[in-house]
Amino acid sequence: MGLDRERDAFRQSTDGKTPRPPLTLVTRERLHSALDLGVRSPLTMVIAPAGTGKTVLLSDWVTRRRRSGQPVVWVPGQTPGPLQGFLERVDGSEDSPMLDPIVVDDAHLLPATTVSALARVLQQSPHAVRLLLATRYDLPVPVSELEVRGMALTLRSRDLRFNDAEATELVQAHAGNATADDISLVQEKTAGWAAALVLAARTLQASGDVVWPLANQRPVLDLLLGETLNTLDERVLAMLLSTFGTSALTGQLAAVLSGDAEAASMLEDLAGSGLLVTAYADDTLNGSVSNPLYRYHPLLVELLRRRIATSAEDRQLAVTAQHRSALYYESRGDSETALRSALDADDAELVDRILLGHGPALLAAGEAQLIEAAFDALPGGYVEQHPHLFGVRGLLRRVTGDVAGAVQDAASADETVMEAGPEVDALAADAVLLRLWESRYGWHDVHAAIEQARSLLTRAVLGPGRLAWLLIELAAAETWADELDAALSHLDEALVTARMAGHSQLTAGGLAHRAVVQHVRGQDQNAARSAQAALDAGGGAALAPEYAVRAQVVLGFAAVSELELDAAYQYLQQVTAAEVAGSDTVVAGLRAMLRTVLLVERGRLGEALTELTSDPVAAGPLPSYLSRDLALLRSWLATLLGDKPTVDTQLAVLERTGNAIEADLIRAMTSMVQEDVHTALKLIDASLDRPDIYPPLASAAASFRTVLLDRAGDEPAAEAALVDTLNRVTPQRMLQVLTSAGGEPAFLDRLRRHVTGPNPHPFAAAALEKLSDYQAGWSHAGGMTPLARSRPDVHTPPPRRLDAVVNGARIRLTAREAEVLDQLALGSSYAEVAQALFITENTVKTHLISLYRKLGVDKRSAALRTARTVGLL
Repeated sequence: MGLDRERDAFRQSTDGKTPRPPLTLVTRERLHSALDLGVRSPLTMVIAPAGTGKTVLLSDWVTRRRRSGQPVVWVPGQTPGPLQGFLERVDGSEDSPMLDPIVVDDAHLLPATTVSALARVLQQSPHAVRLLLATRYDLPVPVSELEVRGMALTLRSRDLRFNDAEATELVQAHAGNATADDISLVQEKTAGWAAALVLAARTLQASGDVVWPLANQRPVLDLLLGETLNTLDERVLAMLLSTFGTSALTGQLAAVLSGDAEAASMLEDLAGSGLLVTAYADDTLNGSVSNPLYRYHPLLVELLRRRIATSAEDRQLAVTAQHRSALYYESRGDSETALRSALDADDAELVDRILLGHGPALLAAGEAQLIEAAFDALPGGYVEQHPHLFGVRGLLRRVTGDVAGAVQDAASADETVMEAGPEVDALAADAVLLRLWESRYGWHDVHAAIEQARSLLTRAVLGPGRLAWLLIELAAAETWADELDAALSHLDEALVTARMAGHSQLTAGGLAHRAVVQHVRGQDQNAARSAQAALDAGGGAALAPEYAVRAQVVLGFAAVSELELDAAYQYLQQVTAAEVAGSDTVVAGLRAMLRTVLLVERGRLGEALTELTSDPVAAGPLPSYLSRDLALLRSWLATLLGDKPTVDTQLAVLERTGNAIEADLIRAMTSMVQEDVHTALKLIDASLDRPDIYPPLASAAASFRTVLLDRAGDEPAAEAALVDTLNRVTPQRMLQVLTSAGGEPAFLDRLRRHVTGPNPHPFAAAALEKLSDYQAGWSHAGGMTPLARSRPDVHTPPPRRLDAVVNGARIRLTAREAEVLDQLALGSSYAEVAQALFITENTVKTHLISLYRKLGVDKRSAALRTARTVGLL
């Protein structure tokens, strides 16, 4: 049933895209037979230039096949829809979800990623598909390899040329009075080329004669097209000139653009006669042909384009159509197409109106080049004479990096707000957007900007794009001002607004900013989900850099939290490469901290110290959460290095920035170096009882408490503390905060016993696996935690452990087996182990057989993994 549903879903997704054969159709049985043969194999290629009749041939073949009850899927290359996803599901499978032929018309227009997916399927799973690709040129798919194996068929221009019998039937369909000599001449001059045959026949029908200028096909075609257009009714020609700029046309849209109520019937007649207009039925499954979609052949589009370039009268028709187009698309909410049409109409007033109404939304959608082109198209000095556009231009300058220009326009927009007319809400919103942006760099008072924005939101009526952007910028300013609850509330509003408007970029922006707020609250997995959703929200479009870099840095911290350090480093590289990362203080601070954490994890403590030498550049004090996180990181690094004065300095910073609870907890966690176990436990307990403590720090303290209770010999309390620690780290999978305790043999031993006990915590096994595999780079570089410094046997090497529980059974290694295991962990070969232990290689192998048997494994890598998990390494 799952495969049936997948097949039906793919079929339904392609409904409404199959062209209707023209009424003057000539069925070409020899080619139908070739296609019938071809689709028994994985690949059929139809390769020929424009005007050779590929689409008409395939639409006729598909129609006939469907009438006989044989399903076919039609996919236009311009809009392939779910084709790539379907191919990815097929890729590598032995069984096909669907062996119905898939016809891809205009396959040369497919995205490169889709062509690559086609090639992969044809290389790896050719029997899983039946593909028929119509294209103007060869595609990078394995045609030759498949042809050698008898699994592909190729039809080219020579195969598509009309033979004498087919040409006779086609010419007579368009020119009923054509004589045998006329048909012979036409066939001779056109060499069986479909488009030229149709045009010559129509010219012959209209004038009774055809004049052939040259043997070259391009001038012949130009002449034939020109002659044919001259025979058309003036209204039909006007309709074509008004609509040819639209890639996909309905009868209703043609009527709107041309101003002619009969445009739909004109298109139907042109498509029926096969005059380079193709109709695509809107429902190919039930036979309905209402409201078809029309596309003009590239040859016709090119000729119409030449006409408006040389005729002022024809150009005026096109300009008037573009004006109608702008109004039509604006009324339908497609502001991008509306603005492009307004630019083609060369109507400054219309461009002005669309810029004011929709400019910010278009900028947020990544259309800065379009907005810039719109301002460039306005007459010189236009914005100064129409100051309601200062805000939009300022936002454009901000997005394109013209900081000085943006600041200047922000001031001009502010001055204009009080004098504006009906545009006051839009202009005021743009001015506030710019002020909020400035406030994050210290160029405007952040609290004043926040109040301006909140006041505006209570009275202004704004479009959804402008409103969502304003809410996101307000939340960003509130995040900077430490008003995190208000920021989350406004981000939720922004997301609802952006999603209702279908605005993917602003949806991504809201999610990216929400990810940052969640991260600074210690909710790294929630933050990671928001960050990944932000990256996914673009739907394949490039995400705005200021949004993408926020998502990437948050994902980096989430990876660190789960001890996925290689993944974290990859995210750090992406953040470092982003230009915006250095100019945005919050991102710059987060980037510096992520890099520092990874340097510490790799044991590069000196470089980590250098990275944290100074705060990120900011106008005014840093937000308290940035100060807190920087101080916590500096104190951790200083603790590893045994630098107590620096620890004390960072505790003072925490207290000064409103984080006294965190400062007290660090004092408690480091007190064990000077105090006895019971005193340290009392201090930690007192700090953990306080509310609103930073969750990662509290979780680390709880793990310290577990170790100290173990040292104190309080077995029940230590077990309860371990469960409390796991409860704290589980929701956000905060494994990295356990690494200090995880370096203590007592903590891992207790965690192992807990995992094999009667009622293990759900997260205990995952935590044990990660911590057992964890290699502390900072420890190898000489860093020591307070737990390590205060360990009773800190100066005495621990005894080699020989006992463990493996798969529920207790085992005990011999001393020699333990030595062999240690040598394996060093990566030694059999010969090297034998040399190190002064035994023979055969003796090494004997010990290994016994060792593998006890561990329940059969190879070195599994032995090392199991030994680490159960504590034998």
